[in-house]
Amino acid sequence: MSELFDIPVAEARAEMLALLRAVAYEEGDFTLASGKKSKYYIDGRRVTMHPRGAVLTGLLFWEEIRDLVPAEGPFGISGLTMGADPVITATALVAAARGHELYPFYCRKEAKGHGAGRQLEGYYDGVASCVLVEDTATTGRSILKAAAAVEAAGVRPVAGILLVDREEGAREAIEEAGLAFRAVFSVRELQSG
Repeated sequence: MSELFDIPVAEARAEMLALLRAVAYEEGDFTLASGKKSKYYIDGRRVTMHPRGAVLTGLLFWEEIRDLVPAEGPFGISGLTMGADPVITATALVAAARGHELYPFYCRKEAKGHGAGRQLEGYYDGVASCVLVEDTATTGRSILKAAAAVEAAGVRPVAGILLVDREEGAREAIEEAGLAFRAVFSVRELQSG
């Protein structure tokens, strides 16, 4: 395995938390994608697309996912574009470096109006189940929209996994939809530094 991915989980968590605080967390007056007003904003893409952050993202999400991967058959990772895209790619690469096949596929917000007209992009032939990922969530709406799309394609979502849970209802909505819920960090961890 490459030394690039040979970082103990505790070290990866500490480094990611510092990176989130340094480049992704901002206080002020914001309107979130959910329409809610907030006194802080977490731009998770600033870490998931960061050169070092991408490595840490893959490591930390793989740590959350690996026990969900079935012993038999292909397993997937998906989520709603754009917040999920770098998480999906980084996690699939770390899984591959660790000797596992994790099939990445990407969920558009709407089906394309041209070409094959797909909402899901990527190779997911034979994938029976998957996890859904997102950088941050308030209501869980992105995870639930992706869940509906993968279910329509015949893939069963088993969990919604976030980099940061804003702790404003996403957990409850995701669990109510019958999915397991996991978050690498809570907003409280981010704000306590």
